Amino acid sequence: MKLTSLPNGPFPTTRWSQVVKSHQGDSEARAALDNLCRRYWRPIYSFARHSGCSPHDAEDITQAFFADLLESGYLQQADHERGRFRTFLIVHFRYFLSNHRQKEGAQKRGGRAVHLPLDVDWAESRLELSDPRLADPDVYFDRQWALDVVRHARSAVATHYEATGRGALFDALKSGLARTPDAGQYAAWERELDLSPNALRVALHRLRERLRDAIEEQILETVSSQADLKDEMRHLRRALGDSMEDR
Repeated sequence: MKLTSLPNGPFPTTRWSQVVKSHQGDSEARAALDNLCRRYWRPIYSFARHSGCSPHDAEDITQAFFADLLESGYLQQADHERGRFRTFLIVHFRYFLSNHRQKEGAQKRGGRAVHLPLDVDWAESRLELSDPRLADPDVYFDRQWALDVVRHARSAVATHYEATGRGALFDALKSGLARTPDAGQYAAWERELDLSPNALRVALHRLRERLRDAIEEQILETVSSQADLKDEMRHLRRALGDSMEDR
């Protein structure tokens, strides 16, 4: 995976920088933070499970953590130049989880006005708890974060292909995003799509380029400088082990 493009001129306003630069109560900043929370709750939930919480407790704690972020206004006092949204989440969730345990789970689901729609069954189906390489909590969280970035990017690409009348092409070639196809797979695609070998390779190349762009767009929402963008893309590759599994 390579970084395909960088913004020219002033770095664009991102959801992360928009949130932390705005004053508490700003509706646009609140909407941006709400969007980030809804999109990145699963790595936090998975980290809670990895830390020994039951599914029920992990759901309660995840709800309470994001409710606290949304209601406290703390982010508006943060300095986005000193960190990334990924880093902010895990640093503060570690503290929140420790504090929550000390209080023996006094904050329970339903005790806040904010409630995120958490699909716990789906999150449970994606847990990775047995791989010894993921024993380190930070490594585990970063991988879950990276998997979600790729998942959201794939979804955006699928939506784009469907909207442009190429949904069947995406469905046929999507397995080629996660691994290098062999000759047999290329032959099967040629028959299914009625494409020449050259046209097929061009189509797969363009699909991969579109996914790389979509991943970069995901990262752009949570950083505030070109240096951070490059660093996060490198970090994502390391977290995935240079793979882009369809999880």
